[in-house]
Amino acid sequence: MLLNTFTGNRNIKESLLGALASGRLSHGLLLCGEKGLGVNRFAWLLAADIIGTSDVQALKEGKNPQVISIKGEGASGMIRVDKIRQLNEDVSYSSIAGEKRVVIIHNCENFNTNSANALLKNLEEPKNDTTYILTTNNPRAILATIRSRCAVYTLQSPSASEVSAYFAARSADGRMVNSLMAVYGENIGKIENAISSEKRYAILQNAVAVYNMVQTNDTYGIAKACYAYVKAKDDFRLFLEDLRDICHRNLNEKSIQAINTIHRYNEIMATNVNLNLALENFAVEISR
Repeated sequence: MLLNTFTGNRNIKESLLGALASGRLSHGLLLCGEKGLGVNRFAWLLAADIIGTSDVQALKEGKNPQVISIKGEGASGMIRVDKIRQLNEDVSYSSIAGEKRVVIIHNCENFNTNSANALLKNLEEPKNDTTYILTTNNPRAILATIRSRCAVYTLQSPSASEVSAYFAARSADGRMVNSLMAVYGENIGKIENAISSEKRYAILQNAVAVYNMVQTNDTYGIAKACYAYVKAKDDFRLFLEDLRDICHRNLNEKSIQAINTIHRYNEIMATNVNLNLALENFAVEISR
């Protein structure tokens, strides 16, 4: 089974695969896990096992009609009601020769009330041949009506030894992996991004530098470091994620205050903000 290739979460894998083998798998599954833990990869692997294929890439590319993938659109990532209505129409037709089908809905915290309501009937009265797999990095934002109709599985970080083994099998630099675990913990996705992307690693290094400046109230240094993102809003949001992770791993009074500031600026970045002014204000506020 492909799900067994996923690193960590042995109990969850055994529970799902056991239910699948015995025909007791719930028709509605909600997979939760923080960003970087691989909830979407887990969903693709499980979908492949449900329909009995080894070609996960074909599923991701939409080349297998047994699997339908839905995700939000636009900057907000909102899942629109018309997309769910079309989905309902697509799954209303019986599959060929009783083939199993899977619907994967990514980041389901981005349902609005209308799109969630449009899906509820199918979750309440699912067709026997269809399994719904919903994923989220923010389980607290899931509508209660959706959560109550799904079996909920929360992915946990793998062990440090499992992470080390994962990267050793890919010939990654062990010292770099260990240094990244000091920031990200046992979060394979975040570590992998930093290893594979020079730009992503540079953002992390900038966040480390800013964390140290926060400890000494170096407003000028922070402002200078943040200026790198004056034309790169998405990069600044990644920088905020990294800075938050560093603060969480090194908790003190200044770190806690910084986390609150980071949370507020994450919300600000979701709006149509004057980025130059926001960066200046951020430097002042986080260095207090």
